[in-house]
Amino acid sequence: MILIGCILSRASRAQDFHFSQFIPNMVYVNPACVAMPTAGEVELTYRNQWPGIPATFVTYGASFILPMNALNSGIGVSLINDMQGSGVINLTTASFLYGYRFKVNAMWQVGAGIGATYAFKKFNADELVFRSDILNDLGYGYTTTVFDSYTRSYPDFSVGLVASNNGILSFGFSASHVTRPRDSFSERQESRLPLKYTAFVRGRIGGGSRSSAGSLVFEPAAFFSQQKQNHELIWGSQVLFAGNFMVGGWIRQNLGLSFESLILAAGISWGHYNISYSYDVNLKKLRFMSTKMAAHEVTFLYRFEYNDRKFRKTECPAYL
Repeated sequence: MILIGCILSRASRAQDFHFSQFIPNMVYVNPACVAMPTAGEVELTYRNQWPGIPATFVTYGASFILPMNALNSGIGVSLINDMQGSGVINLTTASFLYGYRFKVNAMWQVGAGIGATYAFKKFNADELVFRSDILNDLGYGYTTTVFDSYTRSYPDFSVGLVASNNGILSFGFSASHVTRPRDSFSERQESRLPLKYTAFVRGRIGGGSRSSAGSLVFEPAAFFSQQKQNHELIWGSQVLFAGNFMVGGWIRQNLGLSFESLILAAGISWGHYNISYSYDVNLKKLRFMSTKMAAHEVTFLYRFEYNDRKFRKTECPAYL
């Protein structure tokens, strides 16, 4: 907890949560995704990062997408609860998403979207343990480290674009925290939430217009995000086979070619249901913590229609 206390207390304004399974969870960072599906979808996600150490990072996500095909639009609601350091920082957000879709030509369609979010953040300094706490308890004189707890609520906004070529190629861009809200009580300009930019590209190789029991489909993809000095690049591919199964492998790294994790994923689809699991294998050499800083992630998706398309619709998050 001392290490986590040092990390979190240096700036109670931590970086945004992230998901390793970025394909089915794209709706949380790109509101344009709600413009693309032709049927409603419900998605649930659970992520447990660093489960081997006392202070874990746990994120829960839920989203509901409702297309309005007569208006070439879609609306959605997403909920996130992100607990950092076993509750030292607890962030809860509720977002309303709107997207509009239009056809460029017979091959391409584009979606544009906006997200309006209300966020509630709680920083509980009582959960932190510092070196001074331990040394003073042992009878040594050491300057006490003091941080005040606080709560903060604020509105937040995001925008995004998505383009697709009949599901063979798709890509998108988004920007979050466009108004740079204050998520702490500091009045310093640098304390405001930094802008977050994301981009993704995804292709489809093999298979026909629909995944059949005997087809083998490769879907390479890459996801990039930048928030202030932090960069994240995830790249790799998933393979769809036997009409109902998926396996995938991904690398997470920064732009300095520092590899952070190997992401192994597997999933199954049946009827209206899809479920996938991923495990992050830590690639950093962090001494005794190297085997403990992994992550488990589970995503469940329910589609109201097109139950014969299975994983083919897992685009943004399961569209196009």
